[in-house]
Amino acid sequence: MSISSAKSIQGRTLNFCKTIEIWSNNAKILEQINDFLNTEYDLIPETERIGKGIKFISNHVAKGVFHYLLEKNRTSIEFIIDLVEKTFNYGESTESNILELYALHIIAEYILAYPEEFEKMVPLIQLYACHGNWIVRETILEAILAGLKKKPIRTLELLSNWTNNSNQNLRRLVSESLRPHTYIKWLRDPAKNDKIIDILTILRNDPSIYVRKSVGNNLKDLSKYMPEKILELMESWIKNAQIEVHDGISNEIGLSKENKRLIWTMKHAMRWLKTKNPEFHPLLEKILGKNYVLYFDEKRNRLAKPKK
Repeated sequence: MSISSAKSIQGRTLNFCKTIEIWSNNAKILEQINDFLNTEYDLIPETERIGKGIKFISNHVAKGVFHYLLEKNRTSIEFIIDLVEKTFNYGESTESNILELYALHIIAEYILAYPEEFEKMVPLIQLYACHGNWIVRETILEAILAGLKKKPIRTLELLSNWTNNSNQNLRRLVSESLRPHTYIKWLRDPAKNDKIIDILTILRNDPSIYVRKSVGNNLKDLSKYMPEKILELMESWIKNAQIEVHDGISNEIGLSKENKRLIWTMKHAMRWLKTKNPEFHPLLEKILGKNYVLYFDEKRNRLAKPKK
């Protein structure tokens, strides 16, 4: 078995947990966990660091620790919330990102084990979703995925409510968590993801490009699995916005600020079909104009006509 495999990490974590006589959330134990996390990271071969960085390590150590606590009946909601808060704060005070991420993965593990307690974790999720550190915001996504897996109706209701939140980080979390992850099969099922489409539609012309880029990326991913459905959606957006389609519509010239945002999102969303599926070019021309198909540069999200 590889030293860097998830099973190996969780096995070593179990052995580590057994060395702690009395499990509590004091600074001494937090320091031990931090040291263990860093030791595990150092074990990863240099050639595997890109795919197995601090998020990978923190995830599987958290799984190991939580399963150990589960066996020892140390998973009351009060204990876990205290564990998460103290661990995260200790990681923040010591500038240990890996310990912060470990704390966030504990939230996800708790929701998977006790989905009926999901509601009690929402304040923590919202707090960390608005954190200043981008890797914290990206990692708390795992808690939302756990909710989507175990409490999909309530989680979708929560995400729908967050589309109107004033914090762009929280609105972006909505879109990012609904991308068609392999972890949750129904997100990429065209017969089951209408609610996802409804939520993305709310965010389609969000004032924040940070949010719109996520919406575009989500739709780009969805277009790989359900191109016809996403093309129909794009066509409905144009129709509902009462935008007149012409060859140069993707230049965004002459459009209102809101419609410029909409076209930007759509250009970002359709780039996979433009590049990979020429059979859909006639439909793309009908939706975003001929110049989009001819000249759109997906890396810059702009038209890049060749020099004469």
